[in-house]
Amino acid sequence: MARPSGEARRQELLDEAIRQIGQKGFDATSLDAIAGATGVRKQTLLYYFETKQALLEAAVQEVSARVAATLDEALAQTRTNRAVAVIRAVFHLAKDWPEFPAFVREAGRLGPETVEDFARNLEPLRQRAVGYLKEEMAGGHIRKQDPAMLLFTLYTSVVGSLTEAGVLHAVVGEDSGRATLKRREREVIAFVRHALAPPQ
Repeated sequence: MARPSGEARRQELLDEAIRQIGQKGFDATSLDAIAGATGVRKQTLLYYFETKQALLEAAVQEVSARVAATLDEALAQTRTNRAVAVIRAVFHLAKDWPEFPAFVREAGRLGPETVEDFARNLEPLRQRAVGYLKEEMAGGHIRKQDPAMLLFTLYTSVVGSLTEAGVLHAVVGEDSGRATLKRREREVIAFVRHALAPPQ
C-alpha cells in the first residue's frame, strides 16, 4: 500500500482536526487523538503543524476557504435569486461535509481573533453582498435599510440554523437528520425571501 504524499498526509491531519474540534471542542481535542485517528505519531503531526494553535489556524483557513469557494461558485452560476443560491449552496455543503457546521460553531466561540481569521477569506464576498443589497434597494426591489445589518441578520439566520442544532432541538424539538436539514433549508429560504421582499 502506497504511503500518502506529504500534502495528502497534511490534508488528512487537517480534516481530522476539523472533525474532532467540531465534535469535542478545541480545548478537549488533543494532538495525540488527532494523530492516533490518522495512524501517525504525534511527532509526525508536529512536523506539519508546530503547535495546536497553528493547527487551529490552518483548520480555520481551510474551512473558510472552502466556504468562500462554494459561495463563489454559487454566485457565478446565477444572476437572479442570488440569496437563495447562496443558502442552497451552504446547506448542500453542510449535507456533504457535516463537520463544517460543528467546526464553525466552535470557531465562533474561540474569541474575536479566530472569528476575524475566519471572516478574512469571506471579506470579498461580504463586500459583494453589501453592494448587491445596495443596488437592489436603489432599484426598489428591497425595502431600504442598513445593508450591512441586513446581511448580518441573513448570515446569522443561515449559519445559526446549521450550527446551533442543540438550541433548535431544545426550542422546536428538531432532530439532525437529512430530512430535517432540508426542511430547515426551505424555512430559511422562505424567511430570507420575506426579508428581501420589495416594499409594499
